[in-house]
Amino acid sequence: MKTALYSKHVALGAKIIDFSGWEMPLHYTGILAEHAAVRNQVGVFDVSHMGVVIIKGKDAEPFLEYLCTNSILHKPDLSATYTVLCDERGGCVDDTIVFKISPQHFFLVTNAANRQKDLQHIQNISKAFNVKVTDRFQEDGILAVQGPLAEPLIRDVFGDQEASLKPMRLMETQFGGVKLMLSRTGYTGSCGFEIYAPNQILLSLWEALFEKGKKYQIKPVGLGARDTLRLEMAYALYGHEINESIAPTESVSAWTVKWQKEDFLGKQALLELETAGKKRAEQGIVLLEGGVVREGAQVFNQQGKQIGTVTSGNHSPTMNKSIAIILVDEPLAIGDQVQVKIRDRLVQAGVVDFPFIKVKQ
Repeated sequence: MKTALYSKHVALGAKIIDFSGWEMPLHYTGILAEHAAVRNQVGVFDVSHMGVVIIKGKDAEPFLEYLCTNSILHKPDLSATYTVLCDERGGCVDDTIVFKISPQHFFLVTNAANRQKDLQHIQNISKAFNVKVTDRFQEDGILAVQGPLAEPLIRDVFGDQEASLKPMRLMETQFGGVKLMLSRTGYTGSCGFEIYAPNQILLSLWEALFEKGKKYQIKPVGLGARDTLRLEMAYALYGHEINESIAPTESVSAWTVKWQKEDFLGKQALLELETAGKKRAEQGIVLLEGGVVREGAQVFNQQGKQIGTVTSGNHSPTMNKSIAIILVDEPLAIGDQVQVKIRDRLVQAGVVDFPFIKVKQ
């Protein structure tokens, strides 16, 4: 599958890879340069491979309150809420951002690999509620504008009102006479916006951003830097930090689980995990020696006993060090040292707090 901007990516010299069945840019000029652009100037990602699902109806708000681990009920209109979707066993179906337009109208964004699975899950649970579930998988695309200069760029393209949008808020605006949604959200930790627009205007919108962005040293950014950027912030990636065998309470997204809610899908299973004495934890490590940690690497304590595995690992361009998120059998103290197996050797690493870096929002 290809997004509406595929030809543009090819023309820009992008290295194209298969990602969950989509032909997507891994990088254009290189991961390090693109990562630096988002941390220091501004970069634009085509993330149209992700799916948009619309929820409308009288029960839209109570339905999503039950579907999500985080609180949705009584959130203000035009707000965004990051949450996990659980199954009845407490596993993670996906993580998503729920956008509230009104109590009867929401939309959420699914991960690319989970578009159909999430849609089926949402439709199945919705049968007990008075709601209509509609996917916009074919009609819409998504652009992420991220970096400390994203705000002046959005001002140049859209206007003052759009640029002054607060974090985790959204608004309706227009481009070329076509309505679209703009949110102050992102997956990089840097200041940013995301644009949800019909595919028919995506190319002209991309070109307008790059024309206005020349003075900000704008760069197109691929999936490679998207991964290093999110890892520095310890944001979950589905299939790594969360999946159907990792409960949200064991993950970096544990803060989304709101126990005070009367009920949500998977709550009983998660409560049982709390009392079973088997709950694992995800924590951050930084290598104290040379090497790069990768997903699946084994983690050992100083006595040589395996205590966990790496869920995500890479070189941090900002820190110029190798960092990783690990899933361990029991929580470790900040400052503890562990050993990580890289090929055939054990490398020392220190346990650190999340996020790995501090970024000015």
